Amino acid sequence: MLDIDIPLLTVLDEQTLVAFTGRVNVLDKITHQMLGVVVLREGHIFRCQYRGAQGLKAFFNIVIEGAQLVPQEFIVEPEIIDERDRQIHYPYSVLKSKTSEVLKRYQAVAHLRPPPQVKLLPRASFLDSDDEVTDSEFQVLCTLTEWNQVDDLYRHCPLLDYEITESLVSLRRKEAIQVVSARTSGR
Repeated sequence: MLDIDIPLLTVLDEQTLVAFTGRVNVLDKITHQMLGVVVLREGHIFRCQYRGAQGLKAFFNIVIEGAQLVPQEFIVEPEIIDERDRQIHYPYSVLKSKTSEVLKRYQAVAHLRPPPQVKLLPRASFLDSDDEVTDSEFQVLCTLTEWNQVDDLYRHCPLLDYEITESLVSLRRKEAIQVVSARTSGR
């Protein structure tokens, strides 16, 4: 089980207990800027959006930032939620139990994440080869064809952040990707 307090899970524990239907808005605690939302219906998580990510990726990104002590604030608002809006089909208990594994894997590779301004491209020679790739590596390569800046890759790839990092490490070892450039902070 978790040995740290995750703010989102504390709020969701309360809301699932009372079979809440509505939105849990996630705000930056300092600026009060809206960062995302967790939508529940009768205590079940239906949908999640956070910093441009959707679904499970958004849910686990909120959890990871909470574990890293990023200041978050939650505002609970009752709302009518349509059954058709569901994008997360796991029970809350499953999501909560998976959280420990996701955090552990994220922390194991967080230091390997490339800087956000770096641009990566698949190597044409690798794409023409018969080398095998995993499903995760394939998704990263596909995303890199459209979004080659690391920051955009993490935002638009459907994989969880630790899965992207693990795939980048293995693709780099296979010499499947190359660093093209790094944007300077002076723009």
